[in-house]
Amino acid sequence: MERRRSFSRVTEQALRLRSGEEHFNHGALNATLDEAGWHRALRPHQQEFAALAMTAINVANFSVPGAGKTAATLAVAAAHMQLGTVDLVVVVGPLASFEPWERETQVCLGARATTRRVRGNKRERLAVYASARPWQILVLSYATAAADQRELIELCSSWNVMLIVDESHRVKRFRGGLWAPALTEVAKSARVRHVLSGTPMPQSGKDLFSQANIMWPDQQLTGNRDAFAAAVDQDFGRVASRVHPFAHRTPKAALGLPDYEVHSHSVPLVGTQAEVYEYIEGRFRRELNDAATWQDKIAAMRRGRPIRLLQAAANPDLLNGRDSYFNLPALDEQPTSLMERLATYARFEVPAKSLAALDLIEQIAAANGKVVCWSNFVPNLDQFSRLARARFAFPVLQIDGRVPAGTDSLHEDMQGIVENAGEVDTRERIIDRFLNVDGPSVLVTNPASCSESISLHSTCHNAIYLDRTYDCALFLQSIDRIHRLGLPPEATVRIHVLCATVDGRMTVDGLVGSSLRQKSDAMRQLLEGAELSPIGLSDDPSVDAEGSEDDLESMVRFLLGEEMRS
Repeated sequence: MERRRSFSRVTEQALRLRSGEEHFNHGALNATLDEAGWHRALRPHQQEFAALAMTAINVANFSVPGAGKTAATLAVAAAHMQLGTVDLVVVVGPLASFEPWERETQVCLGARATTRRVRGNKRERLAVYASARPWQILVLSYATAAADQRELIELCSSWNVMLIVDESHRVKRFRGGLWAPALTEVAKSARVRHVLSGTPMPQSGKDLFSQANIMWPDQQLTGNRDAFAAAVDQDFGRVASRVHPFAHRTPKAALGLPDYEVHSHSVPLVGTQAEVYEYIEGRFRRELNDAATWQDKIAAMRRGRPIRLLQAAANPDLLNGRDSYFNLPALDEQPTSLMERLATYARFEVPAKSLAALDLIEQIAAANGKVVCWSNFVPNLDQFSRLARARFAFPVLQIDGRVPAGTDSLHEDMQGIVENAGEVDTRERIIDRFLNVDGPSVLVTNPASCSESISLHSTCHNAIYLDRTYDCALFLQSIDRIHRLGLPPEATVRIHVLCATVDGRMTVDGLVGSSLRQKSDAMRQLLEGAELSPIGLSDDPSVDAEGSEDDLESMVRFLLGEEMRS
């Protein structure tokens, strides 16, 4: 009953603050932060969040990626600890978020606050909880939080704890799962609760359920699960209006960032690569011609896996092996002569876009620049890294899902959870070396591994895309790695997109580029706008990568010669 009275009271206060009826005393907050030893000036949008957080207490910061959510939340945590309402902080997030929390804590609070990673076996983790003290910030993964649910509840009983769930959309599972129920239970014992995400609803409005119940774990914002699902389906605006008093969102336009430049480079395919690409196109074309109805053609297109064309345009050697991420087997049924050349492709030919990327890197390095090179295919990362290391003397570094980073945040498996030193640190050391080495350096990576919780903007202002899929959200999020708050004022961010052509005509790369341009305005509004809206992505990465129904229709028309786009 007391929680419900508290909820009603802070809801009213938050609404009055947001309507302008009540004014927040920023001077008092700044004085508290000064007493806490705070070292960083908050920008206006961060001050606005801090005002809401100190008023509504349990809140969400859904500002766009790169808006400085970590620093703003740390300011609120420092104020609570200085005022005595909170003793210590528990941050639960992806492993990639550990280093940003540690770095921001050091920059903003110096020696006043200390961060500790909750790692290792059960005994080692228990030792961290047992030795917890005021002004400590404990950082741990979702899997660790789920495994240590009882210990975290006990910690909240011993101390006044502020619980922060970073990248909270990763605990969005509406039914089932381990992370969301565990964190909701821990939240019931926490004194203050925050959730942070730049993309709080990657799939649908139902993604808010678990996040809202971490903020207010007695279902004050949501009602029960079935009622919430019905409300999302019938009137999402009403659902959003209930969350609105407790959710802050800074749009990207408010960050004052200069626009980035996009440079498109046509790259002619030659030799075996051109033959392979045309063979894949021809195979699709034959299947489409054999399909009787339009719907049959669309079904044939999806069944044939359009990502095959993207592989051929990027690197034909990708067709020789299985791709577990996109659930693709090795290609079969090639003509014998082509099959023989494809099997030995990597020994005798270099993919055209890889050569073009190496030339671009040389130009960027001549200006002492750093560059991140993106590909969606892990074997392509391996081959391109080898090519770059053979050509350049400066560091060429690689990160993908195989680089040790502890328990994979995509899998809710608590069994035998052990996160030892040297796992997440490996990835952090690579990024640190890339950013801080004097002179040029290259980072080769894929959006699936580095599109969240990674900041590269301090010294890297160039990106090269060896390939892109139809997944517009992932593309824009990858750009956010180098285009975000804190960008040096003199920096110009340049995005280089490589587009394959065959005999002067465009390939699937042109179709993807056209689709991404058409989607970008709407997707930017979802990702970067002021309003909270579901993005509508699929749980299966291959679905978004291979395109919407409209994308498939355009591809069918293109392959049948009915529609040519440039």
